[in-house]
Amino acid sequence: MTSGITDLRLDDTPIAVIDLETTGVSPGRDRVVEISIMRQDPGEEPRIVLDSLVHPERKVAATKIHGITDDDVADAPLFADIVGDVVEAMSGCVLAAYNVYFDIKFLSYELSRSGITHETPHFCLMYLFPMLELGKRCKLDEACGALGIPYEASHIASQDALAASKLLQAYTSLLDERGVKTFAELAKLRRYKFVDSFELDPLPKAADFNLTPQASPLISRANFVAPIDPIRAAHVEYWDALTTVLADLQISDDEFQHIRQIRKRSPLEKEHLRALHAQVFSSAIERYIDDEWLDDDELRKLRKLHRCLSQLGWAPGE
Repeated sequence: MTSGITDLRLDDTPIAVIDLETTGVSPGRDRVVEISIMRQDPGEEPRIVLDSLVHPERKVAATKIHGITDDDVADAPLFADIVGDVVEAMSGCVLAAYNVYFDIKFLSYELSRSGITHETPHFCLMYLFPMLELGKRCKLDEACGALGIPYEASHIASQDALAASKLLQAYTSLLDERGVKTFAELAKLRRYKFVDSFELDPLPKAADFNLTPQASPLISRANFVAPIDPIRAAHVEYWDALTTVLADLQISDDEFQHIRQIRKRSPLEKEHLRALHAQVFSSAIERYIDDEWLDDDELRKLRKLHRCLSQLGWAPGE
């Protein structure tokens, strides 16, 4: 029987901020290629407890997003090699991420391959922005900019996790000023899907799963400086904006205008933008038919996604 985290105080609870880079957007077909976990224990400064490239056991894709190549991961550990380290890094923690729904799906898939099906309490740093009435849902760099946190979008897991961790600290201060002390009080601010996970218990230690942290040789990009590539930067900007806007399958007027402005100034050709839209739609189809079943709810979501993509400029079949 679980007791959950509902009654726990935010400032007394260990929180693990995680960031993943992947080969795509469909867990199973796509795999993790980089993981970084920053742990925030009560009364301590956030610290990186795990950071490494990961061999995806397939060809690397989405290199234009994260900059990782097949050569980069050739000697990197498999996720199975570091699963004990991952579990130990997150043990006893509530999980936080920027767009946690993306990271939690990939993390759950990778853990399940090692027989770990424990569901972890989590919350989304992207949705905390509107939850705190700071503005509309936005990209990580925009949220950081609004709160005076220096950060440039990098898609390097350790740098993104560090920025997300600083954002968490800013959120925590704002919550404290407003008298929001517990996860139950946080859940009352606005109803989002992640608050249901507050009924779950944090992940136990690795030993409880008969796992031992291996301290496998890790390959970190923490000090990596990406070369300036205007086309890759444009690709990343549009992809991040597109996936952020589509997260809830609803497009506000502000979001529509935001995407429109990005398209107008983007050096990417319209054919390239279409390919990104097609990638989003094909990934959704692959995710929904992975179990060889397409139910009415999944069909409804596909139709909504198609309408959203069409509204933003193009959808498959047009």
